[in-house]
Amino acid sequence: MLNDLSEVTQRLRRVCSQEVDVSGSYQAFLQDIIDEGRTTLAVSRVSVWLFDDHTQPCFLLNVANTDWSSNADQTDYAKLSYERYPAYFDALMTGESIAAHDAETDARTAEFTYEYLRPNGITTMLDTVIFKNGVPHGIVCCEGDGGPRQWQMAEVSYAEIIADCCSRRILVSELWALQQQLTDLAFQDALTGLKNRRYLMDYADREISRHTRAELPLSMVMVDIDHFKAINDTYGHEVGDIVLQAFASCCKQVLRTEDCLCRLGGEEFIAILPHTNADNAYHVAERLRIALSQEQIRYGPEKIMISVSCGVTQVNLQLPFSQSLKQADHAVYQAKAEGRNRVVRG
Repeated sequence: MLNDLSEVTQRLRRVCSQEVDVSGSYQAFLQDIIDEGRTTLAVSRVSVWLFDDHTQPCFLLNVANTDWSSNADQTDYAKLSYERYPAYFDALMTGESIAAHDAETDARTAEFTYEYLRPNGITTMLDTVIFKNGVPHGIVCCEGDGGPRQWQMAEVSYAEIIADCCSRRILVSELWALQQQLTDLAFQDALTGLKNRRYLMDYADREISRHTRAELPLSMVMVDIDHFKAINDTYGHEVGDIVLQAFASCCKQVLRTEDCLCRLGGEEFIAILPHTNADNAYHVAERLRIALSQEQIRYGPEKIMISVSCGVTQVNLQLPFSQSLKQADHAVYQAKAEGRNRVVRG
């Protein structure tokens, strides 16, 4: 029984202030909070549930639980439906805490009696709402198995603080995810889904540093679609976009997972090939050239065929990346001057 909140809330505040990795699972970054709650409230289990849709919820999904290990990957979440437990959902949506002294007789939790309470020996529940922008977003559920329990106001208040702590961590996690999405968009070409020139320059600097330390070769292939302007002039820019998307998809099938394909702009692309010397890069470029020459891009009844000119060079790890980029670019111009649809080493 909690008569004085000052000591336990101070401890909870310290726990909540600890730095955690919010990029991981809910279980990982809520574990310490719910463990502290279980100990302080002397309950058998504390779990966190989130609504599938906070405006018109149909389900609650169990995303963290003191019964799970901190490293558990709980991808198959337990689920509660509004259709099955309407009284419980309606009570939660008011935002008020549910202090069910006897969970079987309380009208808000009695729906769980036969399917959950009795099979698991749960006799009492204290559920507090997690808010997001003032709207119920989920709950923290504290369950006891020691018979009916008269929940004190101090215990309800403490459980509400647990819910607020969870709310803050979840908000930080969502903001982190949004930041990652914005970062990805900043480095991504919207049309093809490939990385863009801005990403290429940062990535190349990191790879040059890594390959220099490891004394490993690093190569690149510059790819230019032949007569791309003619495709736009003949079929229109909409078809030109389709060709670029098909090109990107074909290249990704040929390249390795660790290779990095970026769009420089227009119809020019660069593939960075880690741990690859110039000879092997030449063979990769040939495979790309052949695969793309066999690609049939359909637009209605039309079958559009393309060819590419490729420039290959091994990155000079002792010079700025721009120097190797110019060398690959020169090789592409030479390939075009020699008749296109070919690979030239720079």
